Amino acid sequence: MAFRKGNKNSSDYKQEVIAEENRTTGLLNVVVALAIAAVAYTDWKVVVNISMGYLYVLPIALCALVNPLPVTVALAILCTVLQDLFGPPADSIDLRIAHIALGLTGFLIVGFLVTRIAKQRERLAAEVRRQRDEYESDLTLASQVQRQVLSPPPVMPGIELAATMQPARLLGGDYYDFFKVSDEIVDVVIADVSGKGAAASLLMPSLAVALRLSAGELSGPAAILKDLDGVLKQITNPATFVTMFYARFNPSRHTLEYASAGHNPPLLLRPKTGESLLLEESGPIMGILDNTQFTNTLVPLEPGDIFILYTDGITEQENESKEEFSLDRLKALVLSKESEPAANVVADIVEAVSNFAEATQQSDDMTVVVAKLL
Repeated sequence: MAFRKGNKNSSDYKQEVIAEENRTTGLLNVVVALAIAAVAYTDWKVVVNISMGYLYVLPIALCALVNPLPVTVALAILCTVLQDLFGPPADSIDLRIAHIALGLTGFLIVGFLVTRIAKQRERLAAEVRRQRDEYESDLTLASQVQRQVLSPPPVMPGIELAATMQPARLLGGDYYDFFKVSDEIVDVVIADVSGKGAAASLLMPSLAVALRLSAGELSGPAAILKDLDGVLKQITNPATFVTMFYARFNPSRHTLEYASAGHNPPLLLRPKTGESLLLEESGPIMGILDNTQFTNTLVPLEPGDIFILYTDGITEQENESKEEFSLDRLKALVLSKESEPAANVVADIVEAVSNFAEATQQSDDMTVVVAKLL
């Protein structure tokens, strides 16, 4: 898979942090060495009769930020020696000893204080990492629970079903489900909650519960969407909305009845004739408008038809050239895989989008559902 994911593996992230810290430490130590050399040279060759030794405070402070205290103490002693060697000579041995003692004391105080600050920073960084690890662990557990909400496709005569959802982060706002209404009828639903991540994912279980309660009780897709729209208005604010496509398949009668709430129009492909249809009849998105109305649309099906439901994370995924994967690429791909099982078609779509994106980060949750009429 070529996606550069927005959520990194925890061990990879820690290795990157350690590598970056090592690079920073090495760079700062180079700066320390150059600064000491520059001060010593200035004290020796450039400035006469005036000591520049106080400038050693800067490299000592930088050293204390990234190195253990013994290293800083050794550097303070070195800087004291350099200050004595290259600075102006003292008038007497007593004055020289006083300068050395005063300089070393000052350097050690600076090094000690900066080391304390560095240790405090390390403790804060460790606490941040601990909290991040706990948060990631909670998100990982929530992601596992979220995937358990997604139903496996049922096995039914006359139709083959498959689906997948790949979130852009650990948690996603896309949703799909299957409801076996009877031995001859199966409902397939796909939805996209506004936003990404934890906020959008929290609505998924509520969607699943509400749909499962109404799927077997209401008369058809339009009535189910109408009922769910009312539920969403009660549990969300107007800033949160949902697009959804609800399909009811009757393979024995070769019919598809559907209603849409502003969702991406699914593709209906007929490989035998090369015909492709976009199921564009739609009502408003759910969760915002008052007195919303949805209508059922009946579509005759033929053996061999391939039905593809998807979210915009599939068709709108960009590559490094800012090109979108597009509906045309999706259509051409599915037609080239017409003889493969539905599960293989789903896997091929996700792989094709990933290869198309190359190193570009996955921008949105990707969900695709495929139904093949047998």
